[in-house]
Amino acid sequence: MTRPTAKKLGHASALSAALLIALALSAGSAPAAAVPSCPGFRVLHNDRIGPASFPAGTYKVTVAPASGLSCADASKLFTRFLEDYDGVLPTPWRVLAESSGKASFTQAGKAGFSVALGAGGGEGGSSELGLLCHGSFTVNSNVVIAPLSFPKGQYLLYIPPRSGISCNRASVLFTRFLGSPGGRLPFPWRLKNQTATFFKPEHPTRSAFRVEPFAGAGPA
Repeated sequence: MTRPTAKKLGHASALSAALLIALALSAGSAPAAAVPSCPGFRVLHNDRIGPASFPAGTYKVTVAPASGLSCADASKLFTRFLEDYDGVLPTPWRVLAESSGKASFTQAGKAGFSVALGAGGGEGGSSELGLLCHGSFTVNSNVVIAPLSFPKGQYLLYIPPRSGISCNRASVLFTRFLGSPGGRLPFPWRLKNQTATFFKPEHPTRSAFRVEPFAGAGPA
């Protein structure tokens, strides 16, 4: 039986050490988790979410790797936040305004996603917001419609996806609701306070339209 010489053992030890060093260097230089490259998100008109302002245009959506969100999740959340009437986001979400057209959204202090005006690639989000009616609607005096307040000013009307109401019909109905005695909606209409969406309970999707404050220059 032949035993390895000390010289051979020395070579083997050197090779093993070199291999361990190479593996350590390889592990240390492993690329960080890739940040998802989400499709661009189209904001149809100048908008606000609480203190954050979003001029009309295409936005880059960036998802924080540790958030557990997908691009689709972030797109749906941004859509939902843009629909919010009073800028108070559902718990645990908060918006952190950075500059015009740039903001971050966090969930209970943890990373979520961020958006920034100016993006390449495809566009998404607009269809989820629904159809933006042409022009703006004028409210001539401060009105409360149980219990939401509509201060004097300009508003936009949206027709949510799958709703069968026309823009003209939505304008007629909103005019009627603003003139309702005591701010009470006529039966069977109801109002979702969070998004200022008017709807009929028996057909909440098909018979709905949404009202949003006019945040600035929008579609002509």
